[in-house]
Amino acid sequence: MSLEHEFCLVPASVNYFERIMSGEKSADTIDFIAVPDDLIQYIMDSLSWIPSKNPARSMTKEEKGINYHGITLFDQTSAAVMKNVLAAWHTLFTNSPEKLELTGEFVVSSRKNIVGEYERLIFNRNDVLEVLERLLSMIERLEEENLFLYHLGI
Repeated sequence: MSLEHEFCLVPASVNYFERIMSGEKSADTIDFIAVPDDLIQYIMDSLSWIPSKNPARSMTKEEKGINYHGITLFDQTSAAVMKNVLAAWHTLFTNSPEKLELTGEFVVSSRKNIVGEYERLIFNRNDVLEVLERLLSMIERLEEENLFLYHLGI
């Protein structure tokens, strides 16, 4: 089973961070999607441009990017940049072959005389596009309504 990052769209009136900490994260969830960790890692540099908050530190201090291992809060101030970044990836991947092959992390080999190699990430293009479309749909609601988008790291 591969690692996943969960994105949950919830009403801003709900203290979702407290609910997550108490184990009740499904209550009041408007929409939800799980995104493969390999895809998150591939687009990680561009995610670092998105305004966000780390609720474990402060609900008011603005940061950038996602808390890879923890919780990240995106609000209306995050929406425009997040939408542009993910829409750009969507447009880029629309041009890929159906079998989407990407270069992953450099993995050190345990075999003698071989230093290592880059892992190959293989996705179905349509699956990746669907994930991005779902996220974009959630972000559009984030822009228009009084909602929060939470990222739950691995």
